[in-house]
Amino acid sequence: MKQGEVLMKEREKKKLALDDLAEKLGMPAERYREIEAGNSPAEKWGPVIRELAVALEVPTSRMFAPSGKVADTRHGQAGELIRKHREAKGRSVETVAEKVGISVDEYQEIESGSSEIEEWGPFFMRFAAEVLDPSFPGVVFNLFLPFGLKFEQLALTDYT
Repeated sequence: MKQGEVLMKEREKKKLALDDLAEKLGMPAERYREIEAGNSPAEKWGPVIRELAVALEVPTSRMFAPSGKVADTRHGQAGELIRKHREAKGRSVETVAEKVGISVDEYQEIESGSSEIEEWGPFFMRFAAEVLDPSFPGVVFNLFLPFGLKFEQLALTDYT
């Protein structure tokens, strides 16, 4: 299963129209349609965000806003927050990069604030707030581990 398919299934469970959700997320419907089709960087960033949260032992939402609330996200702050979480845990860049499954250079790009995680982390938070449960910021992690399994391990027919 793809990350986009998880988003599609969650949207469909809530009986939300694709165009309406795209508008709420602040993006053109065609762009959102590409995300659900699995043709976007969400396919890369969903697993990276999941593995970062696990490696840093931090709620996903706290990597993108100090409060964990989507309203408090701002471009460029994810890298700084991720670095602070890593340092607080006393972990090296190399250790975290290895746990996440990316190169040290890719990880350093994340911490520098110049990677696409700055867009995709808040996107997943907005999606979770609109579709899953706006009162529980931690629910965003469920987009990456539906049913307690990595979404990559599920078949589309498994998702009910």
